[in-house]
Amino acid sequence: MSASKHEDQKSKTTRREFITQSAVATAVAGISVARTAHVAGSDALKIALIGCGGRGSGAADDALHCRTPLKLVALADVLEDRVQRSLKALNEVEEIQGQLELPAERQFVGFDSYKRVMDLDVDIVLLTTPPAFRPLHYSAAVEAGKHVFMEKPCCVDGPGYRTMMEMNKLADSKGLKVVVGLQRRHQSSYLEGIKRVHDGAVGDIILIRTYFNMPGTGPDYRKRPATVTEMEWQLRRWGRYTWLSGDHIVEQAVHEIDIANWIKGDETPVKANGMGGRQVRIGCGNGQIFDHHFVEYTYADGAKHYAQAKQQPGGWTHVSDNVHGTKGVMTVGSGPYGMGGDSTYGGGEKRTLGAKMESPYRREHQDLVDAVVNDTQLNDGYHGANSSMTAVLGRMATYSGDEVTWEEATSSDLELAPGLESYTLATLPPALPDAEGNYPIAVPGQTKAW
Repeated sequence: MSASKHEDQKSKTTRREFITQSAVATAVAGISVARTAHVAGSDALKIALIGCGGRGSGAADDALHCRTPLKLVALADVLEDRVQRSLKALNEVEEIQGQLELPAERQFVGFDSYKRVMDLDVDIVLLTTPPAFRPLHYSAAVEAGKHVFMEKPCCVDGPGYRTMMEMNKLADSKGLKVVVGLQRRHQSSYLEGIKRVHDGAVGDIILIRTYFNMPGTGPDYRKRPATVTEMEWQLRRWGRYTWLSGDHIVEQAVHEIDIANWIKGDETPVKANGMGGRQVRIGCGNGQIFDHHFVEYTYADGAKHYAQAKQQPGGWTHVSDNVHGTKGVMTVGSGPYGMGGDSTYGGGEKRTLGAKMESPYRREHQDLVDAVVNDTQLNDGYHGANSSMTAVLGRMATYSGDEVTWEEATSSDLELAPGLESYTLATLPPALPDAEGNYPIAVPGQTKAW
């Protein structure tokens, strides 16, 4: 995650609240582990954290609050300071003391750390790296026979999507359990609201409107210090680079895009068109990404999904999911990140969720652990990959200015980070600045999206 004010605020308001002082999420090496050595010496399920920024440390904290005994036995990150910051922050959470078994020999640093810990005895891996690494690390975890919690989004391009879908099938064949950090899928209010939609509360669906309009930063003209490699500079500010994050329509608005697909019975759109740009978030310090997107998705039956996503200071801040059908209109959920606000149902019925609502960020980990313990089917990887790719489809449309079909997007060979497995801190990233420090930015009508 970048060090910008917006990214700091995002870290404070999501599931990672307790860890805000660790602030900046970073790219990480993956852990996938084989059962050849018992590292914790107990009957507790053993978990490993791959990605020690604020997001990952918060995911570990959420997991360790499960009612089932868990031990966190390994940390991994590209950067040493991220490992140490995560270790310090987790050691300050009183409720999870006694669940941390993190000696120095299981604190791994480097892009290749997932390879170095393959022989550890770990039941569940938490994959919380920048999205570009998700397919690589998920593949390693599944091949090693590990159950997986992975943050959204699951991919940033077509090749990554195809890898995710292939690994989902392999995970099923091995009986592995998978949860994706689209926490609304585990949130009681959304489960109830979407069940009502599926039961016919609004009739046949005509239109879905979603909004992920959030504050963001203004101009940023900071350049990379000479003492920091270009790769490290971008990893520490990964949210600003398309190859790492997919752009905020993929990294953030995927939540609402997932809701739309869910409402449609986990269909994916057949095509998309859209517009977007970079009006406020300008300057070389803001990397590559747009600050606003609007996408019109079309499903096979002609139903539309209008998706707004922005990160701009000032203006209208709004998050909600709204369904229009032949019998009426329903707001399935509202409020930042689905954590609060109101859910409004048909017929004027309104329920305020309030502070008593169970945290979906902890619920998703409990659901994963329950599936592991009880050996019940659970694989969020399919809808996670499909919704992530739907967001990528939207970005392809806004970046290119073209109408893009699902088939064109998913079969595209355009890989944003080729050769990712061989990267080091000395590797030149896929996106490089010019002499003034400015990075390549998509131009609708000129940029080729697939």
